[in-house]
Amino acid sequence: MDIYAVILRLLHIVGGVFWVGVAWMIAGFLYPTANASAPEGPKFLQRLFQGRLPAITSAAAGINILAGLLLYWKDTGLRLEVITQRPFLVFGIGGVAAIAAFVIGIAVTKPAADRLGALSKEIQAAGKPPTPEQVAELQQLGKRTFDAAKWVAALLAISLVAMAVARYL
Repeated sequence: MDIYAVILRLLHIVGGVFWVGVAWMIAGFLYPTANASAPEGPKFLQRLFQGRLPAITSAAAGINILAGLLLYWKDTGLRLEVITQRPFLVFGIGGVAAIAAFVIGIAVTKPAADRLGALSKEIQAAGKPPTPEQVAELQQLGKRTFDAAKWVAALLAISLVAMAVARYL
């Protein structure tokens, strides 16, 4: 038994299950429900994203990607004659989709969610209703994070399908 491969596979699968589950739950259910539940729904999302969920999800995603890369390297040795075989091409497509989802999460979702939280705190500290400019910025940031969440969920769907079927191609 190759304990290294077993541990990497376990980390890859558990990290991926958590990451995909959170992404699909947020994009498919939480955002649409929160947006339909205004004005309280967006406050719920702001509170959710100010908690531990983003950090835990990022950690799971990072572990998933690192373990996946190490498994790919272990299985292929990064040799051209191996990585051009159909299963490893499909694993590669899945890996690229997951990395793209991670980059969107870090480069788009996190800064927008951070600004949403900061703006919400500014509004609360002022003790009065938000200005029209603040409302417009809140809506724009909410749309940006929701659009990014949909892209992340879609890319992770591609990755999940690729990982599930690659060995059988």
